[in-house]
Amino acid sequence: MLIHSKFLIHWTGRDFHKRNSPLTHDLREQYVQRLRDDFEHGFFMKKGRETIHGIDRACVRADIARVCFSEVRLSQAEKHAKMYGMLGIGVHRDFVIERGGNPVFYVRNGDTDMVTQNVAFIHSKLVDMAKENDKDKEKEMLGALRLIMGFMKAMSHQNESDFLWYEEMEWRIVHSNTFAKYFTVEDVTQHFYRVGFQTQDVKMLVFPDSETKQMAIENDKIKDFFKYGFPMMTTVEDCKSF
Repeated sequence: MLIHSKFLIHWTGRDFHKRNSPLTHDLREQYVQRLRDDFEHGFFMKKGRETIHGIDRACVRADIARVCFSEVRLSQAEKHAKMYGMLGIGVHRDFVIERGGNPVFYVRNGDTDMVTQNVAFIHSKLVDMAKENDKDKEKEMLGALRLIMGFMKAMSHQNESDFLWYEEMEWRIVHSNTFAKYFTVEDVTQHFYRVGFQTQDVKMLVFPDSETKQMAIENDKIKDFFKYGFPMMTTVEDCKSF
């Protein structure tokens, strides 16, 4: 029996769909437009917002662009979708790996976390060295550490044991020059990039509801994107049956 899924889902929509607010026709249209936009330009890759805490008030802020995917089983998708948006675009995990992606590195988020404390310590020393010496070597080392920090993820709220995020089994593609050929730049000053994908990369679509799914199927741009056949499609509600 497989423990891990071969498919990873990128959830989107929380920027315009307030959590637990009812679906309306306008929201459904926004989900269809988001799907079109992602098909045309790629997944959004932006800076994360989380801060991870450690011993002695140490903290890590991963100021690097990334795009996130979840390995959570579809039967558990409803709670996850309500947090991040109710449109899911599924790809094979090889798609993520080929673009430098990895599972995130989960750490304890609180006053007992020595991993975050030590990463924060090394980061502060490299920042000081880069400022004092202004050498390419120190800057290169700082960039390498920040990329690693981009894969760090808190397991729970600060000093809590809810393991809220640990259960998501998150993967990330983090922006790096090594895999620059996969990224397009929209606003480098805001660390805003796109990760493009092709029709054959999409293995699954999860819609907020049946009405949104039908609207997407009837959309000319989306029909053209899948002119050789749609992938597996379902809804958040139907995911409970998986």
